[in-house]
Amino acid sequence: MGLIRGAIFFLLLLAGIGFAVLNDQPVSLRYHFGWVSPPLPLFLWAFLFLLLGLVLSSLWALLSKFALRSKVRQRKRTLLDLEERRARMIGEKIAP
Repeated sequence: MGLIRGAIFFLLLLAGIGFAVLNDQPVSLRYHFGWVSPPLPLFLWAFLFLLLGLVLSSLWALLSKFALRSKVRQRKRTLLDLEERRARMIGEKIAP
């Protein structure tokens, strides 16, 4: 399995290096309100936006994880309350 991962990583690395070598012309991005970015090579823009996507998706996953932990804690409390109610009901039925 490690050999396959290494081979895939190496192929992706070669593809990235090839992309960088073939796309080294400077590109300026134009935004609304007349703002123009500094000229950077195309591969660098692609890498920066890929990195931005990784950071934003990591933050989104972290927020989702916190929300799920909160739900789990709430469900555990509900389960404990229900188990206590069940124990009291069984205790009442046994004692006449």
